[in-house]
Amino acid sequence: YYLQIKKCLMKKALHLLNSFKHGGAENVALNYSIVLDNLNVSSIFVAKKESPKYIELLIKNNFRYEIELSIPLIQEVDYIFIHSNQNLFKLLKYKILGKLKNKQIFYIQHLFYPEKKFRLLSKFINYICTDFIQITPITSELVNKYIKINNHFIVNFYITKYKKDIWKDIRANIRKEENISEDKILVTYSAIFKPMKNLKKFIDLAYSMKDNNKYIFLLIGDGEQSYLIKNYKENNIIWKGFVNDVEKYLVASDIYCFMSKKEMMPMALIEAINTEKIIIAYKTELNDFLLKNNTFEHITSDILINIDDYIKEEKLEKYDQTYAFNKLQKIF
Repeated sequence: YYLQIKKCLMKKALHLLNSFKHGGAENVALNYSIVLDNLNVSSIFVAKKESPKYIELLIKNNFRYEIELSIPLIQEVDYIFIHSNQNLFKLLKYKILGKLKNKQIFYIQHLFYPEKKFRLLSKFINYICTDFIQITPITSELVNKYIKINNHFIVNFYITKYKKDIWKDIRANIRKEENISEDKILVTYSAIFKPMKNLKKFIDLAYSMKDNNKYIFLLIGDGEQSYLIKNYKENNIIWKGFVNDVEKYLVASDIYCFMSKKEMMPMALIEAINTEKIIIAYKTELNDFLLKNNTFEHITSDILINIDDYIKEEKLEKYDQTYAFNKLQKIF
């Protein structure tokens, strides 16, 4: 009864997604909703039905979902979070009809756009929205130039499932399941197997270490380039395919390899930072920002073997629930 009363008194936020599925924007929306709930803002998700598992996750967290945007739904909420351009344009007619008055409307930029496209897009963002959420430093120049509404810099955050005091047990259980002894160094990579994710670079790294039995390589993910791992003949890579809980495998690992060079704000890297992994990544503006310049022009077996000589011990910023709560508390 108390929870029902509390729900009635809470303000409401609408999260506009393209579809109910596991993906970057969808996971960000879910993380935002968990933090907003702690700030007495309940969440409603709107998208096309696609993944029953994602909907199950929403239900598990007591979040409401709808499959169609409507005037009554807009009138019901206080805040609107736009996670795609498709939904930005859907709101245009409601703006013209005057249905967005007194609503705080946030546009979260998940993708990088060339200046010409962003300039055009910014006209709609400035007209429809009240607030812009910048998730990465690599868009600063364009955002400062074209965004005229309130701008908030909030890195996409990841809410860990497991507290640090049980990491030791998780590590032991996963290594037992995978038959990896404690004296082995477990090197992990996780991604959807697309060309930009540089899966081949990770496989090549494992191949260069095929005669060093101290290192085991763990590969998590699947996708269009899965043929690269299917054609791999050595026995030093464990391929898990898609898994629902990457975090527990990160906890069990020693080193995380982040092989991408073109990302807006990679959740996989944020997750690795939050689980306090040693991280090997290429030198890019974004990676330098997240890893405090502990990055590499080339990733080789020498770097892997002598990692302690290459990486300075610096405490990295964790983009976790505490970070998110502090950021969103200032807004709400």
